[in-house]
This record gives sequence, structure tokens and C-alpha cells, in this order.
Amino acid sequence: MTPEKYYELRKHYKLVKEAEHLVKYNTSNKAVDMIKFVAFKQKTGMMPQEYIEKYGDSWKD
Repeated sequence: MTPEKYYELRKHYKLVKEAEHLVKYNTSNKAVDMIKFVAFKQKTGMMPQEYIEKYGDSWKD
């Protein structure tokens, strides 16, 4: 595994954990929760649930 691949996988792993936390604990439709979801979308380009579906198992063989 190249260092670039390792850092890419590490970045995805960190963001998947953050997305799982957002999905688990921010279930209401309050403004604060929506701001957190939008901030995550701005950082990654997709909503937390979509990110989990796309990259959830990317580092597993």
C-alpha cells in the first residue's frame, strides 16, 4: 500500500466515523442539527448517510 492510498483510506475512515456519529445522535430536525449536516455536506460533498453508503467499507478487503 502506498502512502497516498493509506492517507486516502484514513481520511475516509475518519469521515465515516464522523458521519455515523451525526446520523446516530442528530436525529431531530432542529436548526443546530441541520447546520451540522450541511457543514458535513460542504466538507465531503454528500450527506452523512450517503457518505456511509459509499465509503463505509472502503478500507476492508
